[in-house]
Amino acid sequence: MSAFYLDLQTSAGVSAPLELDSDCLEPRTSPTKHPGQPLRHTGSGGLGMALEEELAMLSGERGDEGGLSDVEMPAVGHNADLLSLFRQKEKDLVLAAKLGKALLERNQDLTKQYEKMHKDLNEKLEHLEQEKHELRRRLESREGEWEGRVAELETDILHLQGELERHQVQLRDTDRDKTKAIGELSEQNHRLLEQLSRAAEVERQLSTQVNSLRDDFREKSMSTSQHMTRLETLQAEIKMLSERKMELEHRVHAMLEENELLQNTVDDLRERTLVLERQCHQKDLQVQTLNTLKPLGDYYNTWIYWKKNTFFSQLHNLPKSNHLTSLETCCMRLQLWEAYCEVRSLCSHLRGNDVTDSALSTDSSMDESSETSSAKDVPTGSLHTSLLELRRLTQNLLDGNESTMALLSVETRSLQEENERMKTMAELREPSEQLQSAIRDRDDAIAKKKAVEMELAKCKIDIMSLNSQLLDAIQQKLNLSQQLEAWQDDMHRVIDQQLMDKYQDEWRSAPSSLSGASRAHGGQSSRRAHRISDRDRRLFSFFKKS
Repeated sequence: MSAFYLDLQTSAGVSAPLELDSDCLEPRTSPTKHPGQPLRHTGSGGLGMALEEELAMLSGERGDEGGLSDVEMPAVGHNADLLSLFRQKEKDLVLAAKLGKALLERNQDLTKQYEKMHKDLNEKLEHLEQEKHELRRRLESREGEWEGRVAELETDILHLQGELERHQVQLRDTDRDKTKAIGELSEQNHRLLEQLSRAAEVERQLSTQVNSLRDDFREKSMSTSQHMTRLETLQAEIKMLSERKMELEHRVHAMLEENELLQNTVDDLRERTLVLERQCHQKDLQVQTLNTLKPLGDYYNTWIYWKKNTFFSQLHNLPKSNHLTSLETCCMRLQLWEAYCEVRSLCSHLRGNDVTDSALSTDSSMDESSETSSAKDVPTGSLHTSLLELRRLTQNLLDGNESTMALLSVETRSLQEENERMKTMAELREPSEQLQSAIRDRDDAIAKKKAVEMELAKCKIDIMSLNSQLLDAIQQKLNLSQQLEAWQDDMHRVIDQQLMDKYQDEWRSAPSSLSGASRAHGGQSSRRAHRISDRDRRLFSFFKKS
């Protein structure tokens, strides 16, 4: 650290200029004493040596740190404070060196700027001296020219004074001629004023015509505004009616589509009604067949019941009566078997079987082949169960037909009501009186619109004609005013031209030929007056034509 400090000090001493004292940049530190070893502060080199000795002593004390007693501990803390103080001082010295270096660089920059500015100032002074010399030389040349010019002007003034005297004499002569010309021109102005009064009268008449045309135009514009308001109201009504027409057309289109859908549904319902009527007819046929079979079933029931009663009574009386023969017994068995077969065939027919039971066919064939079969071939109670089954099937068939008939009748009635409702809705969906009235209103609105458009076209034609008349009157008035201004300009131009001609003739003519020039000028003025009178006559003839 001390070596770094010494390098900084040497660099600062080398870079410092001759004008600055580097010793002033060093901070003045008060010498401090360590207990047991004093510090010697003799400049920057002495400070570095003192720091090295202090560091060596601190390292030696750290080696002997184990042998120190409690009494020497405050001395170690004091050495650490000194070391931190030295480090802070060293940092301050480094900052002071950096500051000195920066100040030196700033001083060098300022010196360079000063030299540059001094050089620029010298160059500008030289340039100003050159300009001053050039201006002095030009001033001298201008003074010589000015003196020559003044001499020339003085000679010109003397010459012009002589000419002025001659011109004054001539002007007095021209004043006399001018008074004569003014008298003549005053007479001409009097005549022109009379013509101007007549032109003003014509202008007043034209202004009255313009005012009348303007009033007519205002009245027409008011009527046009009224027509426009009426047209706007009619356009609003037409727009409303057109919207209503479009709405009604949409409604009619929707009604037609709905009517078509309803017509399709009506056709479907008619087909469905035909199918249901066909099914109902078939069910009626079935019911009729059942009604025809019902008495037959009752007859069979009574006959079977009677057969059963007689058979059981005969069986019951068989052990008591021994008078029956074997032939009657066989006949009874045969009748019993036939009744059983008939009951079975009816049950199978009611169940939907067209073919009889195979067992029945075999039993019937066995009975036909042998007449000596016993009564045990017919099962006990089977005839009764067959009769009960026949009764149940008949009752079920009758109940099913009744429920089917009721259902078909209800469905037919609902279909008829729906058909009637569809018919009424289709009749109501046809174009009503409201739609016809709306169509009539639309036609009336279209007719009114056409009439209003015709009336508006007529009003526009009238307005255009009035505008054209008003524009013609304004144009005529503008033409008259332009002609009047042109006439006044011509008069001023003629007067100026006469005066200029007089002046030119007087300037050109010599004093000896002044009388001849005046006679020529009088002839020329008479010719010009003749031309002016011709022009006035043409102007008055134009006013008379207008």
